[in-house]
Amino acid sequence: MDFIRGQKRKTEEKGQYIILRGVLALGILMRLIYVLYTPYTMGQHDTMELGSGSGHFGYIEYFLQGGSLLFDFNPMNAYEFYHPPLFHLTAAAFVRCNLMLGAAYEQAFENLQYLTCFFSAVSLLLFFRIFRELGLKGKGLLAACMLTAFHPSFYLLAGSINNDGLCLMFMAAAVLCTLRWYRDPSLKNILLLSFGIVLGALTKTNALLITPAIAVVMLYVLVKNWKDAVMRGKLLRRFLLFGVITVPLGLSWMLCNYIRFDMPFDFTPAALTTGSTQSVSDYTVFQRLFGLKDGPLEKLSLQIHSEHKDYNIFIDLLKTSVLGEYTLMIRGVEFCLLCALMVVNGLLAAVSVPMLLRIVIRPKEQKIEKLFVFLMYAAGMAFYIRFCFEYPKVCSMDFRYIALTAVLGAAAFGWFIQEKKGRKSAVLVLAAVIIWSLLSIVSYLGLGLTPRAW
Repeated sequence: MDFIRGQKRKTEEKGQYIILRGVLALGILMRLIYVLYTPYTMGQHDTMELGSGSGHFGYIEYFLQGGSLLFDFNPMNAYEFYHPPLFHLTAAAFVRCNLMLGAAYEQAFENLQYLTCFFSAVSLLLFFRIFRELGLKGKGLLAACMLTAFHPSFYLLAGSINNDGLCLMFMAAAVLCTLRWYRDPSLKNILLLSFGIVLGALTKTNALLITPAIAVVMLYVLVKNWKDAVMRGKLLRRFLLFGVITVPLGLSWMLCNYIRFDMPFDFTPAALTTGSTQSVSDYTVFQRLFGLKDGPLEKLSLQIHSEHKDYNIFIDLLKTSVLGEYTLMIRGVEFCLLCALMVVNGLLAAVSVPMLLRIVIRPKEQKIEKLFVFLMYAAGMAFYIRFCFEYPKVCSMDFRYIALTAVLGAAAFGWFIQEKKGRKSAVLVLAAVIIWSLLSIVSYLGLGLTPRAW
């Protein structure tokens, strides 16, 4: 009987592995399909026009034309040039290679979507590795992978020619390295972690949001091994090396611009704009958090410049996590599918919060991993809400600023399904995830077959 049970278990595990590979492959395919049917001028954030000398395209063209890393102008006066340069340098090198291979200038920039799609595909594979390191398996692992493979926000990032996708990739790499270092605090793992943080910070300063949670894990390992003099010495030396590499390199861009141009560490162009048609500063704190009248529920898509703008932070968060900042469809079957996707997405988002709280309040096992996940989520949400109030504009509430929280929420769902294995609650959650995934796939395939309104 034991032999039969063992063979049955092996067969089930093999079947689950095949399904997982299929989910990951389909997730990558969905990203590629989105890129194939979306022109490079559509659905972008702050790219501006080629030749304009501003925006992400202008930043890329600056390096393409031989511009220096040490600007001879104030980056606060050139739109989007305040960002760290790693993505734009990489994109400029990619465009240069395309031009050398005979591509037309505009086509070379169109092809940049394949680069950002690659970043998104690598991120998905890193998410899978993260879930494995967090101890997810079986249906819990499947649910977590589905939530990240078919999250619409990751489709949008795959086609977005800006630094969001590359930043997310390095953040995911740093999270994975942290979990591996926790199990094996070797020199190799702490160096890989350092490089992940540094490369993320040199892509976009948002990457530093994960460092407080990483610091907690490091402190925990140090305290746990404090009585072991040999291990304590190794850890302290490695922490010193980690700091010597990570701090000066990770903060180099911000420090350089602060010294040369007095640019604040948390600078954003929104700080310089006044009288924007996107402004929601007239709404109260209560309205921004809980208000639903005259705007948030008027239309499915985000209302940016209309009379009734989207001012509710959490409704804006839900809308942009599914649709970005665009009106993808205004009628037809695809519109109905998007409405259904939005409703299920809202239900899953609402459930994810108590699930994340649950993993910290009642952690039966993997306590430090669950604390690590929760702290990253809490830091991301705290930054997001602070940013929304500090710069009260509709575009400031975009989900892309905290896309990593989708991965953290997926982990919480995976843990729940795994711990409640066989119970009705786990079955219902898994069913909701499957329905959500199917709606996401069909909706975004439909958008590629039908003329859109954006």
